[in-house]
Amino acid sequence: MLDESQVDGRSYDVVVIGGGSGGAAAALRASQLGLKVLVIDRPPVGGTCVNVGCVPMKFLLRLAEFMKSHRELSSLGLVKSGSAIPDMGAFRSYRKSLAEMVVSYYLDQVFPSHGIDVVIGTGSLRGPTEVKVGKALVRARSIIIATGSRPLVPGSIRGLREAMDRGFAMTSDEAFDLAEVPESLVIVGGGAIGVEMAAAWHWLGSRVSIVEMMDRLLPGLDPELGQALQKVYAERGIDLYLSTSVTSLEPDSRRVRLSDGRELEASKVLVAVGRAPNVEELGLENAGVRYTRRGIEVDERCRTSVPNIYAVGDVTGLHYLASAAIAEGVVAAENAAGLDSKIDRGLVPMAVFSDPEVASVGVSAMRGDPRYRVVKFPNSVNYRAIALGEAVGFAKAVSEASTGRLVGFHMIGPLASEVANAAAIAIRKGLTLEEAKGLVFAHPVVSESLLNALLLSSDVNLYLPRRG
Repeated sequence: MLDESQVDGRSYDVVVIGGGSGGAAAALRASQLGLKVLVIDRPPVGGTCVNVGCVPMKFLLRLAEFMKSHRELSSLGLVKSGSAIPDMGAFRSYRKSLAEMVVSYYLDQVFPSHGIDVVIGTGSLRGPTEVKVGKALVRARSIIIATGSRPLVPGSIRGLREAMDRGFAMTSDEAFDLAEVPESLVIVGGGAIGVEMAAAWHWLGSRVSIVEMMDRLLPGLDPELGQALQKVYAERGIDLYLSTSVTSLEPDSRRVRLSDGRELEASKVLVAVGRAPNVEELGLENAGVRYTRRGIEVDERCRTSVPNIYAVGDVTGLHYLASAAIAEGVVAAENAAGLDSKIDRGLVPMAVFSDPEVASVGVSAMRGDPRYRVVKFPNSVNYRAIALGEAVGFAKAVSEASTGRLVGFHMIGPLASEVANAAAIAIRKGLTLEEAKGLVFAHPVVSESLLNALLLSSDVNLYLPRRG
């Protein structure tokens, strides 16, 4: 790494502001294309995914899954009875070590091996070809902005700021630093972050409630996915308050007031109502870059309103997915190198690591839509799901009525996040239902639910009772 004084006055082909998933991908691809690259990143280095997103969330879920398995196997008499108690202090220490390991890998090995310079600090634009970091001024032929996002803190909840200052309320960032499992947890928001957190803390031992202002969980995805997840969560004892919002928080009495007049008691409140792009303090006005509070405006080439300035990842406000940020980083770098690269935003798989998992890619449609053939295959007859004790949910295939091409796939069930990736490839390649008949999958695997949904769309029924 370099300090500010070492880069002052230097010129680079590409300056990347932000070193998270999108920024790292952009820097590495630009370097591979022969460009001289500088990355400016502010603490915590590595961005959301490594520090307070993907990595710690999956590790928290791993701990929760252990607790779930221990509980279920004990109830079946397959392991000796006895309580397993999670050590949240140890979790906190270990998740920080994971982040440090990933960050040091990039800073000490990957970036140096590609000749990428790195400065720790806050980067801001001073014009379309100048970036300030600290007291240093750097010139750049192209600039890629990848400053990510932060948890959205709504102003509509009375007492929220005080509740956060006093430790009664928190965002998902602070949830990873809890010293102990809260006895009761109210989660504000039933989107991806909310339902993931609900699964984790439920199995860790909290009494969990979700308050969602829309009429279903995961309102941005195929309606049948959220409805199915609601059923599973309700059966597990997670309390759902749909079409409801939180109006106020009272830290002293530990009460949460709802829009329908009801009150909930909670040890902690977790606010998970979305994320806000980090567009502040970037000096975007100095370069003429168009943006709103919802993000920086970009086209399919990740180019902003200024031709040599690009933006990728959460700061655009388009996806809030590390996977999309990485793909966009590559696209931006290739265009900065003079290539013509585009991203297909219609084929970005959405994976929610709830329990069960939920995943979605492509067109969403309901049965009865004349444009599509919509078929659901239940995971209850998937042999791998049965063996895992997770035979819940379904795989839903959406194919064009006129061509038979697969155009959408939606799943709730074990490993749905993995199966959706296979579906995305099939959609991209224009797989038809007729072609699906010739496919052979390994057996038993969860992804057979995808194949069986496609076969069932062609009236090839190998597992279900005869219909009609």
